[in-house]
Amino acid sequence: MINLIGDIAITGLLTSDYTNNPSRFKEITALKNSLAIGNLECPINVPDNQNQYKNFIHSSEKYASQQILKLLNIKCVSLANNHIYDCKMEGLSATINMLNEINVKHTGAGWKKEHIEPVIINHNNRKIGFLAYVDKSTNPKTENFPELFINYIDKNEIIKKLNELKSKVDKIILSLHWGVDYSFYPTNEQRKMSKLFIDSGADIIMGHHPHTIQPYEKYKNSYIFYSLGGITFGDYKKTPESNLQALYRKTKRGLIVNYDIDDNLVSFISTKELKGNFIKLIKFNYIRWSKKMWFYFQIKHFHPILTNLFLFKENFLDRVYEYFFGYYKHPLKRLFQFSNIKKIHKLFK
Repeated sequence: MINLIGDIAITGLLTSDYTNNPSRFKEITALKNSLAIGNLECPINVPDNQNQYKNFIHSSEKYASQQILKLLNIKCVSLANNHIYDCKMEGLSATINMLNEINVKHTGAGWKKEHIEPVIINHNNRKIGFLAYVDKSTNPKTENFPELFINYIDKNEIIKKLNELKSKVDKIILSLHWGVDYSFYPTNEQRKMSKLFIDSGADIIMGHHPHTIQPYEKYKNSYIFYSLGGITFGDYKKTPESNLQALYRKTKRGLIVNYDIDDNLVSFISTKELKGNFIKLIKFNYIRWSKKMWFYFQIKHFHPILTNLFLFKENFLDRVYEYFFGYYKHPLKRLFQFSNIKKIHKLFK
């Protein structure tokens, strides 16, 4: 059994208050006897080495990263994402060295070509190939660093690698960091590319980046998970004096896919991240939800007016809701604070 996990962002409280991490993750017991693969969304922090092209920097401390990766029983990670170079090469080097210390395989980014080559994982006498890529649309801001090797999504390159790899392994897992931030839906282009990659040899596609769970589909006896959401993203303070803040409520649900490589079957574990980054297992019928979301997807693309209504809901109404009712938010206080009127006005722009 293999467990596939979306974004793992060991930031904020997860790194500054690491003594509580065992309590935060104690309910995730299903991972203990299974090999887990995830997307490591943050590098090790290196002071004074931040990517000057990024507006938001995410990073972790070494001890907290090792601690949580061990708690989740992570054995392999993708480094192909839009935050892995937030602390430039020094941070990426520290991250890879940290992973090597705890015997976690990695691919997707590094300082030499072998760091972006597919990795082969031996598990229960089976060989699993793992490839990882990031879409430039996620804004990794790495174009100006020629010393960096990173796998950008390139359709022809991925097909080439899949064809080279499929004769060497029993199964292939393709990790793709892509999609629209905070959306519950993939794009039509993602659907087309995913099926092309399955046709070229991928057995399962694990997508991430939007910070939301998205529906899945089965194609030619293979599985496409457009976004698994994130299992954790540390609550944080913008300044030492400010109150805690968190990502949107709708990003606080994650999906862990249990993949039985022998029978080619999947099952699901649903998680919810509460205030303080405490993870709870929750009852959530992902299969039924996924069917409902595909129904909405068809409605969304039926007519341009409906498309715009869905965009209005995701880009405005959801943001208004989060502004008033997000974690650590006080609706009445925010409503009557005169200084917030300008912030509300900005949501209309």
